[in-house]
Amino acid sequence: MLASNINRWENALIGGWDVNFIFTYQSGQPFNIACATSTTADFGCNANVVSGQGLYTGARRQQQWLNPKAFVTPLTATTIGQLDTSPLGSEGQQARGPGFNNLDSSLFKNFTFNETLRLQFRAEAFNTFNTAQFAQPGSLNYTNVSSFSTITSLRNGPRVLQLALKLYY
Repeated sequence: MLASNINRWENALIGGWDVNFIFTYQSGQPFNIACATSTTADFGCNANVVSGQGLYTGARRQQQWLNPKAFVTPLTATTIGQLDTSPLGSEGQQARGPGFNNLDSSLFKNFTFNETLRLQFRAEAFNTFNTAQFAQPGSLNYTNVSSFSTITSLRNGPRVLQLALKLYY
């Protein structure tokens, strides 16, 4: 506690404040890029990642999170009963969406009136710095370059401030 050993009147104004923080950091969630066109009659498929092409476009922009040139549709199955699994494409979860970092904070002050009566003031901020956290990209058809992997929604809401008084008796 900050300034907890001062006289009663000073303490009423500046002493006994508590500060709390909760910081959350998460890497981006993996997601799947499906084939732009079907390569088999009975199974789905995942796009192949092109060797030598970076998955992400430069600074990972909201307008285009992934590089459309980094994905290609596998060859179509040519015979019934084909044992080669290449028409199914690559393993799923080829890319990751945006990461998430958030700070929630609170400030508390206890006012003691006597042995049994106490008042607590609270100020809380959720998403303290009002930072937009982008959701997963949508429109994952890599053949449509203009809208491929655009991000159109958020994972969090705007800053929320909350004030409260709590009476203990």
